[in-house]
Amino acid sequence: MNAAPFGDKINVPAAQLQSWPLPAEIVISGRPDASGCVLSKSDDVRVVRGIWDCTPGKFRWDWSYDETIVVVSGRATVEIGTKTVELNPGDLAFFERGQQSVWTIHEPFRKGFHADSPEPMPF
Repeated sequence: MNAAPFGDKINVPAAQLQSWPLPAEIVISGRPDASGCVLSKSDDVRVVRGIWDCTPGKFRWDWSYDETIVVVSGRATVEIGTKTVELNPGDLAFFERGQQSVWTIHEPFRKGFHADSPEPMPF
């Protein structure tokens, strides 16, 4: 597994991120600007851990991997079918591969994530 040294840490709110633009075709409204960084990944790139950040806006997202997140800052609403999940700082949430959703980022949003996929991910 490619990773930071065991026991190393990162200050998530202060972490420097790179631009990870959302594809224009998934944006519904606003100008959500996403960024992120990979903290560690397995050699086969099926397990990835990192930080993701996004400015306000609304977009569609379909999961091709299982994802566990912890919200660090900001607020978002995730609509999955008839279910609505409100995400706030300190919340932990799990999303299953195959779910289709609509995200509304209400205020600058940052999360730590762990993604697990049966196929290699494009990170």
